[in-house]
Amino acid sequence: MRKSFLIFWVVLTLLVFSSILISPQYFEYIGLLGFGIPVIMLVNLIMGLFMWAISSKSKWVFLILIILAWPFYGAIYQVNFEDTSNKEGLKVLSYNVKWFVEARKDKYDSVITWIRGQEADILCFQEFYPLKGIQDKIGKGSYVSSDEKEFHTAIFSKYPIINDGLLFEKSALNNIRFVDIKIDEDTIRVYNVHLQSMGINPEKLSNESAIQNEFEDIGYRFTSASQIRSSQMAQLSKHVENCDYPVILAGDFNDIPFSFNYMKMRRSMANAFEEKGKGFGVTFNNNIPFLRIDNQFCSEEFEVKSFQTLNDVFFSDHFPLVGIYQLTP
Repeated sequence: MRKSFLIFWVVLTLLVFSSILISPQYFEYIGLLGFGIPVIMLVNLIMGLFMWAISSKSKWVFLILIILAWPFYGAIYQVNFEDTSNKEGLKVLSYNVKWFVEARKDKYDSVITWIRGQEADILCFQEFYPLKGIQDKIGKGSYVSSDEKEFHTAIFSKYPIINDGLLFEKSALNNIRFVDIKIDEDTIRVYNVHLQSMGINPEKLSNESAIQNEFEDIGYRFTSASQIRSSQMAQLSKHVENCDYPVILAGDFNDIPFSFNYMKMRRSMANAFEEKGKGFGVTFNNNIPFLRIDNQFCSEEFEVKSFQTLNDVFFSDHFPLVGIYQLTP
């Protein structure tokens, strides 16, 4: 392998990997580099194996590049042989139910029956449809933080909610709702997160021609949304830092795991998928494959007992997430 190309490839790899350290607030296009991280990782793995097979001196360079990607492996795929199906603890279901689209046609019984059947202690909905009596059907006997008339986020709890609020103006549909919940002698805080959408319509990405036609507009909307999400995440991080209670974050982050926002949160909190998940953990149910944009995080006071991405549930363009947590002594 030519030395000049090897130097170029090393610099490119380091540049792409370092994109997670730079906020889109300072460089709007940096978020696009994150999509290249798994591609770079795959190429390095293939080239590394090839260089070892032919005993090239370059094999050591690729070995170092493969090792440098270590922080990303767990975000891509998880191997977990532990049976977590019968774990006990605080059960949190988070689900972007897409405004209960079917509910607008009065066909909501199946999804509500499914939700109630999960018997979760805490429900976090990022796009909640409050009308048609849905709130009463889902949360009868529960404590609820939501808007009774407007489309918004919502949190249902089997335990008393002693405080709640929004991080942004009520008019912002992409918002973060938080609640303080009293569980026996303990108080915890749960954030229901719905960050700015990527601005990409999967229906327009059905073929090559459509992708070409939409490319320029998609690029603008993606970079603009990335900057907004970074601002939202900065406000969320500050809010969490000022919280005196154990914290769970759940919801639709609209960001891939190879982003500044995801990695920033992972440095301070545990990601439930990376702790107890399995497989790729894909959460987006549409034309764009392998997207994991929904997450649950928890502070160090919690132990993740179980985590599942329910990718056989098709009531929305997102898959629901179920995490089970236990407060550590």
